[in-house]
Amino acid sequence: MLLLASIKRKAVARSADMKGWVDCMSELTLARAKKGDPKAFEELILPYEKLVLNIAYKYMGNLEDARDVAQEAILKVYRNIKTCKTVSSFKAWICKITMNAAIDACRKRKVIYEDLSDNLASSGEGPEEEVLRMEERAQLMEALGSLPDDAKALIILRDMQGLSYEEISEVLNCPMGTVSSKLSRARKQMRKALGKFEGKD
Repeated sequence: MLLLASIKRKAVARSADMKGWVDCMSELTLARAKKGDPKAFEELILPYEKLVLNIAYKYMGNLEDARDVAQEAILKVYRNIKTCKTVSSFKAWICKITMNAAIDACRKRKVIYEDLSDNLASSGEGPEEEVLRMEERAQLMEALGSLPDDAKALIILRDMQGLSYEEISEVLNCPMGTVSSKLSRARKQMRKALGKFEGKD
């Protein structure tokens, strides 16, 4: 038992040492990116490219516009990388930039949601089931698009992208308690919006 406990303690210590080493390397990568090293910036942004595109898509409703917004967001991240304080805040910082880019794009153009029925993917479902699934997803996107910006942000960040309350509080610059209460209201708005769209012929 003593030997096992000793092994566990050593394993925990090694894990902590490894995490500290990874954090140190990440901070060094951020420092290099701030000095204009393109490879360092690529190392930082690569793990978040899918997240950026997903957030953009939830706002824009179609892949073409989402890619434009994602590209614009990543360009803004690159231009403003010197203002990012630490690696630990990097994810929240990227999310905020992406959301702002998407909101700006929505205000400049009419959001056109994809006709998902034109892009049926082979999923093993029958034609009727596949069309029904696509229609449900289209209703979800339409309902999301009808929400106010603050409610939409909360639904996207928490329920669709799985960010923690702490991360969301950083993105939206508000206390975690406020995030919780606002999220509850946003979910009620989303359910109400879905009810309206489901009631359509």
